[in-house]
Amino acid sequence: SAFRTMRGFPLISLACISLCVLCHCKKGQHARGFNAAVDWKLFDKGIQIAENRSQVALVLIHKSWCGACKGLAASVERSKTFAELAEDFVMVNVQDNEEPADERWHPDKAAYVPRVLFYDGRTHQLLNITCENCNAPNEPYFYNHVNSLVASMKRAKKLAKKLLIEDQDNSKDGAPDKPEL
Repeated sequence: SAFRTMRGFPLISLACISLCVLCHCKKGQHARGFNAAVDWKLFDKGIQIAENRSQVALVLIHKSWCGACKGLAASVERSKTFAELAEDFVMVNVQDNEEPADERWHPDKAAYVPRVLFYDGRTHQLLNITCENCNAPNEPYFYNHVNSLVASMKRAKKLAKKLLIEDQDNSKDGAPDKPEL
């Protein structure tokens, strides 16, 4: 009767709810070809997390139609080192029309892609980290391979640590809280 058909209902409901929660929080759900092992966030959520945690965010700005972006994605997708370093950042994936209009996200006033910016959630400022050895002097935030991106991630990590230590030292001396970047 009705009781027999309802007995398994709570268990099935619990399984469905668990599956929905797992899918909603799935790591890499916003990867868009840029390494599904990384916990990518959308722009607003990622910046909010970086600020709440006083952590550095790596902000990747790209377009779905861009050949250079697809090339970067292919090299990032295969990189274990990139995925490991990503654990130390809030990883923000910005694609197509999600790109913020605010000029602070266009530090060199350009709109080329892919661009990678490092945002310090503690100071609410961009770190001055650009691509070294990328052969694009007019496009300093342009990255075409994971190796140059990994090198910048290491520099950003080191710079953020240095600024935090300086900030702590300055606050002990009664100096201003936020250093100039």
